[in-house]
Amino acid sequence: AEAAAQDEHRRRLAAEVTIMAGDLRRLETATEPPLRLDGLRARLAGALASLPLLMRRAGAGADAGAVPGLRDALVRRDWRSMRAGLRALQDTHPFDARALLPAEATPERLRVGEAIHRQACAGCHDAPPAETRLPALNLFEEAKRMPREEFAARLLLGVRGDRSTAYRNPFSDLELAALIATYEHGEPAAVAAPRSPMTAGQKPRGP
Repeated sequence: AEAAAQDEHRRRLAAEVTIMAGDLRRLETATEPPLRLDGLRARLAGALASLPLLMRRAGAGADAGAVPGLRDALVRRDWRSMRAGLRALQDTHPFDARALLPAEATPERLRVGEAIHRQACAGCHDAPPAETRLPALNLFEEAKRMPREEFAARLLLGVRGDRSTAYRNPFSDLELAALIATYEHGEPAAVAAPRSPMTAGQKPRGP
């Protein structure tokens, strides 16, 4: 059990570094509104604040020495140095998304993914507000515009549960794979928003 827990910490660390690299890429292109760019900088600052703890939990505390340089690069907006630092961490902690990336979008997989999206995601992501620092963007569009591994990492760390799940993602790898299949191959118009939102941590019931 202890080994499995540390493996999960390693996966979460690798996912976080992958997400940070994606946020940095969006900052570098600077094609988004100023408010969202400000939100990306704030999110990177928050990720760097928690990164040493993630590293210690993953048994990679020695890598925390890279964090001050990344913080300094963020403050100076030295994207080149920050990109190099994150790339080094990605090389050391590659994110293995194979368990989350569906090989094919089977009807059953799409059915499960659509049910989860309808009950847990649609309420916020289908009509994201424009004037906010970190909007809940449309997941169908996001799945098509970013690398698959990055999108999988964002789903893994971005979904939050409640106290019963220690606020961690309440969905299994198979359920997340079904969600990804839905966002990659499903039709947004066919997945209607729920009449009442699902409680955090609650899973959709079967038919």
